[in-house]
Amino acid sequence: MAVVRIHKAESVEAFWAIDLDNAESAAGIVRQARKILQGGAKDLARSLTYGFASFEHQLSGASAGISADGDARAEAVTGFVGESRDRIVDGSFLPDPGKGIAESDLAPLRDGDPRNPIRLQETDGVSLQVELQALGAVAGAQTVLGDLDGRSVAIESMAANGPAILRAVAAQGANVTRVGTTKGAFDCTAVDLDELAATHLAGGDSALAGLDGLRPLDSAVAGPVDALFVGTKMGSIDHVAADTIEAGVVVPAAPLPVTTKALAVLRRAEVPVLPDFVVLGAQFAAWYAAPDATADSIRHEATNAVTAIVGEVAGHDDGPLLGACYRAEAYLATWQEQLPFGRPLA
Repeated sequence: MAVVRIHKAESVEAFWAIDLDNAESAAGIVRQARKILQGGAKDLARSLTYGFASFEHQLSGASAGISADGDARAEAVTGFVGESRDRIVDGSFLPDPGKGIAESDLAPLRDGDPRNPIRLQETDGVSLQVELQALGAVAGAQTVLGDLDGRSVAIESMAANGPAILRAVAAQGANVTRVGTTKGAFDCTAVDLDELAATHLAGGDSALAGLDGLRPLDSAVAGPVDALFVGTKMGSIDHVAADTIEAGVVVPAAPLPVTTKALAVLRRAEVPVLPDFVVLGAQFAAWYAAPDATADSIRHEATNAVTAIVGEVAGHDDGPLLGACYRAEAYLATWQEQLPFGRPLA
C-alpha cells in the first residue's frame, strides 16, 4: 500500500508531505512553528487525499511544515517560498496557509496557482474557501438533524472558520449554547453572535479570553446538545472526551479532530461522527470553479455536494465517517494501483 512521502527543503528546516506521488497535482496547508512534526503533516495530507476522492478529483493531499521561531521565522518562510516556486509551476504542491502562516506569506506563489482565485475573495473578513468549510460543516449537520431552527449547537473550537460557523448556524436559527477556544470555554446564550464573530476575527482566541464565565475547554464538549462542532486540534476528541459527549451529531470544523478510540466510543453511544474530509471539502467547489462562477453559485454547488455525500453515508452500518472512507477508497481504486496505507483518523 502507498505511504506518504516526505521531501525535505534544502535551504531551510522545512518539508513537504506528499501523499500520492503519481498524482498530477497535490495541494494542502503550510504550517509554521518552532517544531513541526512530520507525522501530523502526513495525517493532514491523507485527510485531503480522501477529501479529493470524495468529490472525484484525481489529486493528492499534501501538507508542508516550516520549523522556525522568533527572529528566524521570516528568513525560514522566505526560503521555503523560494524553494516552492518550481512546485507551483509543476503542480506538485499548491499551498494554503495553516497555523503560523498568513495568506500574505504565500502571496508570491499565487501567480502560478491554477486554482480559481475567487476562493480567496473575502466577505466580512472571511475568505470564500474558509466560508465554504463552515457551510459544508453546517450542511452536514442539517443532513443528519434536519432543520437547525431552534436546535442547540456547541462549538468546541473557534478556529479560522469558527466565525463563519457562528454566522451560518445563527442564520439557520440555531441556538449556540457554548463556545470553546484555546483559552477556555464559555456560555454564550446571552452573547451577540455577530459581535462574537467580529471580535474573534479581529483578535483571535486571545480577544475572547476576557469574556465573563471562562471555564476549562472540556466544558465546551460535555453536556446535551443537538450538534457539536469540534476541531481545536488534531485528536482533540479522544476517548476520554468522547465519553462525555451527548450530541445528536459530531461535526468536524477542522481536519482529524476525532481519534480512532474516540470514534469507537461514539459509535457505541450511537452518536454519528461526520467525515471531516467531506464537510471541509466543500472548499473544493471554489478551488476548481469555472472562471465565470459567482460566489453564490459556488456556495450552492458546495452545500449541495456535501449534502448528497453525507446523505449517502449517514445511515451506513459502520457510521458516516467510515462509510465515507469506504466511498472514497472505491474512487481511489479507479485510478490508483495501491490504496493509501491508513485511514484519515487521528
